[in-house]
Amino acid sequence: MFKRLFTFASMGALFAIAACDQDEAKKPVYLQIDAIHLETDYTEEGSAHQAITTVYVFANQEPVGAYEMPATIPVILDEGTNDLILFAGINTNGIASFRSINDAFTPIYLEVNNPNTPGKLDTIVLTDEQLTVTYRDNFNLVVVEDFDDPGLNFESTLFSDTGIFKTNDPDSIFNFTPYGATAPEPNSNSGLIILDDNNPFVELSSVVAYNLTRGAQNIYLEVSYKTNVNVGFGLIADFPSGDAQDVTTVVFPKEEWNKIYINLITEFQAFPGASGYKVLITARKPSDVAEARIYLDNIKLIYE
Repeated sequence: MFKRLFTFASMGALFAIAACDQDEAKKPVYLQIDAIHLETDYTEEGSAHQAITTVYVFANQEPVGAYEMPATIPVILDEGTNDLILFAGINTNGIASFRSINDAFTPIYLEVNNPNTPGKLDTIVLTDEQLTVTYRDNFNLVVVEDFDDPGLNFESTLFSDTGIFKTNDPDSIFNFTPYGATAPEPNSNSGLIILDDNNPFVELSSVVAYNLTRGAQNIYLEVSYKTNVNVGFGLIADFPSGDAQDVTTVVFPKEEWNKIYINLITEFQAFPGASGYKVLITARKPSDVAEARIYLDNIKLIYE
């Protein structure tokens, strides 16, 4: 008899706990996040062209997760007002499986109220005005080349067959209208590299060598591009004994203008003690391509 009473009592306690858990379970609220936009001061920071693919969500200082946009995200909110922090994420080096927070962008801080509508799954749609980031003030932003100012900040190395020049062909230059703008950005030229059988290889170095900050966690090279051949981007380190260089990543052909964020931190750390660092661009025409055409624009270097 004692054993049976104990069993019944135990089962009753378990049912009471289960009922308590069900009563206390919180209903999720869904966040609708379609896109994150970048806002820039065009004169100082260049184009607002971006490729923000992912949003990292924190609710009341707790991580919710990383989501490719557009996304409908389930979140457990407290009653009343809740704090949200959103971070803009990118495909580092153009690799979808290598997503990361771009810490050069400002976080988005929001307060939202839990609708808590009885018997309904609530959705909070975040607006485009709420979903806008800028560059952080504590990052150095250098417009390496936008091809609109006089001269060029890229020169051919001794190994290069050809160089880069400006084009103002309306069908070739980069055109972009930022979110909320009524007209495209004032871009009048883009850069063009042509490779053929007589000039099959290009290797370019930025004229300016940059004094990158020791201890930097990330060094981003931003590039807008379209190309019918592979193009490599990396760093050239200046040493008294001679230059050292390495390609960080290779972008693949794109028929339409694309955006890539290249993190140069590994190459920077591999060449400590250099007096300066130059941007490297290189490409070779494959034998099955009659003429390679590489278009570049909005090349920026951003570092802490």
